[in-house]
Amino acid sequence: MTSKHETPSTELPLPPDDEPRLVPALGFFAALAVVIGTVIGSGIFFKPQQVASAVGDSIALMLVLWGGCGLVNLCGALAMAELAAMLPHTGGNYVYLREAYGRLWAFLWVWAEFWVMRSGAIAALAAALALAIKNLLLTSGHASMSPAAERTVIIVAIALLGVVNVAGVHWGGLVQTVTTVIKAGFLALLGMLPFWVVGSDALADAASLAVNDGVSDVVPTPEFWSHSGVIALGTALGAIMWAYDGWGQVTVVAEEVEQPRRQIPWALCVGVLLLTALYMGANWAFYTTLTAEQLANSDIAAVPVLEKLLPGFGERLTLAMLMISVFGALNANVLVGPRVLYAASRDHRLLAPLRRIDPRTGTPAIAIVVLCGWSIVLVLLADLSAAPDERLFDKLTGYVIFGGSIFYLAAVVAVYVLRRKMPDAPRPYRTWGYPWVPGVFVVAYVGLLASMLLAGPIEAFSGLVLILLGAVAYAVIGRRQHEQA
Repeated sequence: MTSKHETPSTELPLPPDDEPRLVPALGFFAALAVVIGTVIGSGIFFKPQQVASAVGDSIALMLVLWGGCGLVNLCGALAMAELAAMLPHTGGNYVYLREAYGRLWAFLWVWAEFWVMRSGAIAALAAALALAIKNLLLTSGHASMSPAAERTVIIVAIALLGVVNVAGVHWGGLVQTVTTVIKAGFLALLGMLPFWVVGSDALADAASLAVNDGVSDVVPTPEFWSHSGVIALGTALGAIMWAYDGWGQVTVVAEEVEQPRRQIPWALCVGVLLLTALYMGANWAFYTTLTAEQLANSDIAAVPVLEKLLPGFGERLTLAMLMISVFGALNANVLVGPRVLYAASRDHRLLAPLRRIDPRTGTPAIAIVVLCGWSIVLVLLADLSAAPDERLFDKLTGYVIFGGSIFYLAAVVAVYVLRRKMPDAPRPYRTWGYPWVPGVFVVAYVGLLASMLLAGPIEAFSGLVLILLGAVAYAVIGRRQHEQA
């Protein structure tokens, strides 16, 4: 326990004056763009279909699930904001897990991040970008892309954003801000368009009927708690949580945010609120324009909606917005991911090369190159092993979300741990509603993990095996560092 006047764990020693440092070049709106832009990527375009397959025609249950998951993530953001204000260091969850549970937990996080979670997210987003380009070419009358061309698009996209982010955090932040404004505006338009085109009275009548018909589905029935019902719920929740995944990533770049103790808590809370509003509006448009069967059978959720509302133009508009949306989310992951490796390199001598900051650009260039390189390898491996009837996107996200949820849960629990372990550490922001608000997130995530375990046992088991392998690697690295000391 730290004393009242000594709080060494909340401060990091500065590097020598002649050693390059990370540059605090991200203001509030850039930080907000990281929160929103990391989340709004491919999920809102590809995941509502899975939710529709699971919940059927009940618009009420759909709203409860999307709104409820937004509320759960807001509770998590309110808790994470306390950690970010107390420990505004590069690494985010890596730092929080290390301070709360020790270096093993922190290493397991960076281990899973590198091998599957972050690289898997980059791979999934790049695959979604290639799919959007392929579909846009088809709708424009051009020939379809071959598998080799799709792989080339994936590799070029990842490499291009790697170069942009090596060039400077301000360039990555600029790409993030511009793409976030465009895609958030598109989702807002999507939510409002049915009222303009169909008419508010007709839409209100249809929506009222749909809600009244679906209200009974919100109340759990015996069938709801059956094995198949729980699996369907787990599938829906896993899909929704992937669509919300990423709101905490701004904490990873804390040292590159101006006034991080103040800006990051605001960016987290405002960002999650805006995301929940945008997602509920978009799904309202989906369910009041299409039947659940039409939505479930669509490849990209917004395409049939906008084709119905804007005939002859809606599909191309959706695919263009999907490209921008995925490109922005891909950029966010390339911006954020290497900073986790950089944070780990501060603690482990064997990872020291990843700590190098480019003296010209102030970015962790080697960490960026290493993560982008492994992401490209993972895309190629996943593509080769994908089953013919399973999209590469769904295959990759299935592995990412379960492992990520474990560590998100542990990070929020760290709020309780550090309140006891470091009671006198400076906390510019304290979690509103503590201890109940973080508790909502914890209980919800325990239930989410259980339902996902039933819905996707192979993915869940693979994630757990990966974490256990990380523990073995930690022991080996620790032994080698001890021998070199």
